[in-house]
Amino acid sequence: MKTKRFICLLVVLAMLVSVAACVPTTGTTQPSATDDPQVPATTEPGTTEETPAPQAVSGEYLVWNIGMEPKTWDPQLNTSGSGGHVIINLYDGLVRDTKEGIKMATAESYEVSANAEGVADTVYTFTLREDAKWSDGQPVTANDFEYAWKRACSPEMASPYAFLITDYVKGAYEYFSGTGTREDVGVKALDERTLQVELVQPTAYFLNLVSFFTYMPCREDMASTGEGWEKDPAKCVTNGAFYLEEYKIGSHVLLKKNENFWNKDNVKLAGVKGLFITDATTSLQGYEAGEINVTSTLPGEEIPRLLAEDPNFVSEPALGTTYIEFNMDADVVNDVNVRKALSLAIDRKLICDQVLRNGAVPAAAFIAPTFKLSTGESLRATDEYGNVTTEFEIDPNGANVGKAQEYLAAAGYPNGEGFPELDLLYYESGSMSQIAEAVQQMWKENLGITVNLKVEEYAVFANTINSGNYTLSMTGWSADYNDPMTMLSLFTANGMNDARWRYKEYAGVPEDTTLNPENEAYDNAVIMASKTTGEERDGYLMQAEKVLMDEMVICPIYYATYTQVIDYGKVAGPGRTPIGQWDFQYYTVLGN
Repeated sequence: MKTKRFICLLVVLAMLVSVAACVPTTGTTQPSATDDPQVPATTEPGTTEETPAPQAVSGEYLVWNIGMEPKTWDPQLNTSGSGGHVIINLYDGLVRDTKEGIKMATAESYEVSANAEGVADTVYTFTLREDAKWSDGQPVTANDFEYAWKRACSPEMASPYAFLITDYVKGAYEYFSGTGTREDVGVKALDERTLQVELVQPTAYFLNLVSFFTYMPCREDMASTGEGWEKDPAKCVTNGAFYLEEYKIGSHVLLKKNENFWNKDNVKLAGVKGLFITDATTSLQGYEAGEINVTSTLPGEEIPRLLAEDPNFVSEPALGTTYIEFNMDADVVNDVNVRKALSLAIDRKLICDQVLRNGAVPAAAFIAPTFKLSTGESLRATDEYGNVTTEFEIDPNGANVGKAQEYLAAAGYPNGEGFPELDLLYYESGSMSQIAEAVQQMWKENLGITVNLKVEEYAVFANTINSGNYTLSMTGWSADYNDPMTMLSLFTANGMNDARWRYKEYAGVPEDTTLNPENEAYDNAVIMASKTTGEERDGYLMQAEKVLMDEMVICPIYYATYTQVIDYGKVAGPGRTPIGQWDFQYYTVLGN
């Protein structure tokens, strides 16, 4: 009861208004793009374009608040959502993930065949559009894709997202780890317009992977000029709907319509102005003053009012989870009993109902219920009303204080006695600070321990996490592609694995030498889920998640929602992509 009283003081009176019946049903819980990841083996050129907007090109730029300033928007180096938003507007991959499904983009068609050993569905051959050009008028070639993909696998680059290629493309991991060569990577430009890719094994969701920004093309003559090339308008040559017109550190980017883009006739915006406003109140004030057309950076305490009063406000289920990540190599939290104590002591429903108030769902596991099994059913267990239920001893409807205290005592800290002070690291965004304060108080009230809060700007936070210089961090992950593997691949031994939970050393993070043998069972299940299909694959996906949660490598807080305001009186567009990216290719500015 003390915890609940404390958190109620964190929110303004507006949050006392009931909004449960006001959540707009603006999107389905299952985006259509990957209901069946196996799209036809050959796609004809005539099926790729969306219906052109009737308006002429407006002279005005759409104003969008990106929020956190990206550390980079180099396609092969970026790891942030904000950077991904910029990339998808600057670049065009072979295919594009839309609400209508996977569509051809810079590639006009593709074929799938067997490899030399006769293994079916392991060779993809893409044919590029003849009219695909870079923003400087040069043709986009298959060599640009070959260069970009091999660049991502380069051991010198050490791309954080290399695993999205090295786990799937033949010879890519060997090149990345130093046991193979660049020439052995199974990506070949057969001619200027034909790219052939050989996979390690059949991968039903490969086209979904290819739609992700790491797979975007890159011009060698520009990327080889040195660090920061992508932020220099003179060097950032792109092949998407827009090109980089201007970049002002700490202020904004200007993205101007690319008149050399193959689909330019359907681009109705003169450009996009992307602002770097991290303060949620300032962002909302900009929207309400008519200065910002689109923003998802909103103060949590204003969500109830926006839900109740603003028809431009949208809240919809997302493919993602917010969670606390444990550094598995750090003292104290390297004990599973401590990790379970901290996790079970949190009242997730209270956080969702009293702090967030945006339709977020309390999480009892890692993978969000919006992800589906091959049967079309959710990975999550639900009750007769469709609500998530207790899993892995985590009650989504309240803290399990008694069990949490038992685990803390088993770790040698009865009633919190002798427990050292720890830091909970988080980054500036939305309601993160309110959530962190609530969790801090719950741990104090329910376990008798003191945890200090440490906040960093996102770019600094990302560096801190990547370097392993933390104990507890509050973070989140939303889908890179519409498949549960987008979540599970985070904790493989050869992946990003910011939790430092590896059973073997990884060339991409050479300083992580403290090994965790429990990770091997997880890794094996993920590998099998990559190789199999149907209900057999479902079993491996659930097995991998069970290992992750039994070890409590992460402490799930809530399943995410996309919340944003779009000024529909001034702009029109299709909303976000299935994985939550802002793709402004088909947006228009109204009233001109």
